[in-house]
Amino acid sequence: MAKKIMIISGSPRDNGNTLTVADWVSTGATDAGATVEIVRADRIPSKERGCTACMGCQNSEKFGCVIKDDISTIIAKIPEQNVLVLASPVYFMGFSAQIKCIIDRMYSLFKITRDGKGITHPLQYTRFALIATAAGSYDHGLNLLEDNMKAISSFFGKEYSSLLVPHAPVKVGSIITDTELLENSLAFGRELAS
Repeated sequence: MAKKIMIISGSPRDNGNTLTVADWVSTGATDAGATVEIVRADRIPSKERGCTACMGCQNSEKFGCVIKDDISTIIAKIPEQNVLVLASPVYFMGFSAQIKCIIDRMYSLFKITRDGKGITHPLQYTRFALIATAAGSYDHGLNLLEDNMKAISSFFGKEYSSLLVPHAPVKVGSIITDTELLENSLAFGRELAS
């Protein structure tokens, strides 16, 4: 059966580095037989700018955000995926605001056990991956995104893989000439689909 992969892109730039690499990864995964959905975080209408800490998700029997908007619809689809890929440019040493809204609302995908010593979640068949691009070096933000993603993956007890792109060009669209990155991205997509 074909793997289902959701790539949530936090890039607000058409033809930007992150979205270009995400498209290449999607192509590699699709060519390997996966079904891929790319979600543009910058285009998701929402009632709130992020998690409101209402704790409605923890007081509900269901896994999912209780705020009824398009972000909660995306969150509800995550447990159906074999791979969840978060794709973000480094914005001032962190994830972009567009994707951070979704990451924070992923709080709704776990429940603290009654004894307070563990969690339950619906992500038994989902693994995590990160695509991150930065104009600077690994130590100027990519490392922080990777640490954050490793922490999220570890919290859920899930596998993690990454495609990190340091020294990405600042000029929009110029990344398309990087044939080595294209090949690495296609290979990463094939690996996610396997």
